[in-house]
Amino acid sequence: MAICAIAVEALWYGIHEIRGFGPALADGVRAVVGPAPVAWAEDVAYGVADRLNQTLYRHAAPKTFWEPPPAVAAETVKRPEGPEAESVSSPSSFQPPFPEVAATGDGVWAPVADSAARPGDPPVLWKSVVHPDPKRVFAAIAVVAIDLGRVDLRLVAGTKEPFSPDIPAERRPGLVPGAHAAELIAAFNGGFKAMHGHYGMMLDGDTFLQPRDKACTIALYRGGAVRIRTWPELRGEEARMAAYRQTPPCLVEQGELHHALYDSNRDWGATVSGETVIRRSALGVDATGKLLFYGLGEAVTARSLARGMKAAGAHDVAELDVNHAYPRFLLYSRGAGGAGPRAEEALIPDVQFKPEEYVAEPAQRDFFYLRRRTPPAPLGIADPTPAGDVLDRGVR
Repeated sequence: MAICAIAVEALWYGIHEIRGFGPALADGVRAVVGPAPVAWAEDVAYGVADRLNQTLYRHAAPKTFWEPPPAVAAETVKRPEGPEAESVSSPSSFQPPFPEVAATGDGVWAPVADSAARPGDPPVLWKSVVHPDPKRVFAAIAVVAIDLGRVDLRLVAGTKEPFSPDIPAERRPGLVPGAHAAELIAAFNGGFKAMHGHYGMMLDGDTFLQPRDKACTIALYRGGAVRIRTWPELRGEEARMAAYRQTPPCLVEQGELHHALYDSNRDWGATVSGETVIRRSALGVDATGKLLFYGLGEAVTARSLARGMKAAGAHDVAELDVNHAYPRFLLYSRGAGGAGPRAEEALIPDVQFKPEEYVAEPAQRDFFYLRRRTPPAPLGIADPTPAGDVLDRGVR
């Protein structure tokens, strides 16, 4: 029993503290015994951890990731005047969905500094926190709101994922293009591996995986707009898309939570259940199409992630990758003497990363990145591709 206890503790430490150990272990065991036993083991392990956390933190204060901003932070953003005014979308504060587990600062947006900004530039990113689970004070989602009028969202294929035998290595760079280094603000994780759902992806005319009708689709248009809907709702606009990345069924679509979120299922975890309490990430857009939301949740289920993203203002939401090792949102800085960008900070603590990640060290998995747009663009959900815009969003 002592040996087993030590082995379990060592295994848990390795999964959470040694970079790459958890994914390699899961893939190796899955290759030998199949996905079902691994899924069972993950559900059991995370279930035990969740019950232990509920006991340990029953009377604790709600989890926080940073010091709460002043209540006026979101209201004092200086907005430009003239034709650029409409492109700045300062998010409105929101009501925490469960006040009994909310922390000070929930629902208040604080501007995020970015190294691509010029003197006098208004903020383009804001962050806030939401506690989406009334049973767990330790469940929290860090949400970043992104002004799509001033920020461009791009997709990059990983060197290995999503796996496709038809796409050669030279079209799988795994890096932010050098031409965009000066405007780079942040980068964050993409979707599931190809073996976990075979969700579609297209980039710059290359179809890595065919689209699936049931899948939620993050569509990136040539004009810079972003839409998130189930594939049949977007299929007719494929010719106007520069890229798309599919995920499990939309967590939230047109303001409504997916009906299956109220059942025990595996749609939002590939191998683990949608009810499994783990680290999860998501991407959403508001009803106007002007604000993009990235969410990284600690100790959340698929349903609580959906609730938190909706509370923050997202009208359509897709779940990105899950589990401890993969979700990450990294902010970049520039080195002295004109050195290229390097990852300086993660959105939340306890995310392991390298400064070279996504910019000098190729990523095996697909990812998104954000760059400042100059000049700003008047985006909106009613006009996903502004007339006359022929921007090539390819990363080759």
